[in-house]
Amino acid sequence: MRFIVIKEKPLKNSKLNEQEFYIVLNNLLECIYFVPIALIDKNSRIKAHELCNDIDEKDTPFVALSIYLKSPLWTGDKILKDGLKRKGFKLLF
Repeated sequence: MRFIVIKEKPLKNSKLNEQEFYIVLNNLLECIYFVPIALIDKNSRIKAHELCNDIDEKDTPFVALSIYLKSPLWTGDKILKDGLKRKGFKLLF
């Protein structure tokens, strides 16, 4: 899995210097557990694909994890949220 951080915008908005920014970013990343898609069961991935295929397929892994964990999906993506609601997806934060 590739992880790319585009730092310019958050760095500018944070008003931190680059060193401070990387300290905060490192502290944040230490609190995040990355779940390999292979650990999410096939049924959750299939259901997520059915939900996301005509909204935004790039969101499929996040929706699949939400389904698998039976945990609400927290997103600021209005198009995704509205599309999932239209399809009856209720696991939204």
